[in-house]
Amino acid sequence: MSRAKKRTRTTAKESAGVNLTIREHHEIKAGKGYSSFLVQGWKEGGKWKRKKFKNRKDAERFVALKTVELENQGRSQRMVLSPLTDEQIQQAVDAFDALGSTYSLKEAVQFFLENHRPPEFKISLSDGLKVYLDDRERDGVRHRTIKQAESVLKMFLSAVNDCDVHEVTPQKVEGFLRGLRAKDGISPAKRKTWNNYRNDLSHFFGWCAVADLGTQRPWTFNNPVESIRVFSAKQVAEQRAEIATTPPGEVLRIFTVLMRWRGGVMVKPFALTYFAGIRPDGELKRLALGGDELINLKTGFITIPANVSKTKEARQIKITDNLAEWLKAYSSFPIIPKNWDRLSKQVRGHFKLSHDEARHSFISYHVALNRSVGDVALQAGNSESIVKKHYLNLHPAEDGAAFFGTAPGGRHAVFKESINEESGHLKAI
Repeated sequence: MSRAKKRTRTTAKESAGVNLTIREHHEIKAGKGYSSFLVQGWKEGGKWKRKKFKNRKDAERFVALKTVELENQGRSQRMVLSPLTDEQIQQAVDAFDALGSTYSLKEAVQFFLENHRPPEFKISLSDGLKVYLDDRERDGVRHRTIKQAESVLKMFLSAVNDCDVHEVTPQKVEGFLRGLRAKDGISPAKRKTWNNYRNDLSHFFGWCAVADLGTQRPWTFNNPVESIRVFSAKQVAEQRAEIATTPPGEVLRIFTVLMRWRGGVMVKPFALTYFAGIRPDGELKRLALGGDELINLKTGFITIPANVSKTKEARQIKITDNLAEWLKAYSSFPIIPKNWDRLSKQVRGHFKLSHDEARHSFISYHVALNRSVGDVALQAGNSESIVKKHYLNLHPAEDGAAFFGTAPGGRHAVFKESINEESGHLKAI
């Protein structure tokens, strides 16, 4: 009787037909017995794999699908019942290929639906900006606020090539903000600047997303600025420069020069900003529209109505003795002269004064002299917490007395200087 010839395997395991197996598996955990069904018999990434299922039907379904997947060459296939046509399925496959691993198809579709507008709703940023600014002006927004928003939005539309409103994405907004630079043209802009520009952009796009038949809004489905970061007050404070105030001796020099420059037309407005703390642009301009009747030397108070105040809250400012002397000496002069913007900029540039330095000086020297945070907060239109945080203990009481002792006459003739109207430099007279 001859021995049966031993049969040898002629196909390597790696290339052999799919042979997935299911076996029941039993185990004990925490004194309790559990059973499951273990599928094994395939490789992924060169390593053998296995998978557990609670019931046999799920295991058998997995084996059927996995077998088809492994037996097909090239692209992995899945047997899934779907209402999609062959063309729709191919479009989905193409979409996944284009997206890769960066975004999911769901994310891409959601973004498209949130940002796409039909052609009849299209409007460029420049055209939308004109409508927006007109609307803001009708709402009574102060001129300086409108000009600031216009400047920021024009910079933005230039950076994005004046695309349509609905085409603006968070990436475009963030790219613009990251490109902002400080005055040196090299360093990144400060966090406060980031927040201010972000706020102007957010208000514009928020307005664009509001329905309005007259302007055919909304022009966009969402506000692309909402997801852009906002720096906290603490983060902004870390970069804030110290409060700038003018030393009493320098205040004396400034007024000595102003009394001799252009006939003294800048004395009255600078007296009101230094010795009454009135904000130099918006409040002072609106105060000028109200006329000198808001400045009452008999009662000794300046009334700042709600429509003049930046905070939209009325307040009264006590006229100090030295301010009364300035107002009497220059009573025939207007509160602000013609060409105020140009002239005030020239004066601040000549004396190297920051925009709100006069107002900062009023608050800090008032606190130093009178030690009353509440009183100066009421007069300046600030909160007590702001005064305590930024102005308390900046100067000694004697500096406060010297500051509020600056008046026309006496020591004012010590300095003989004037502003050169072309260069802004001092010259002897």
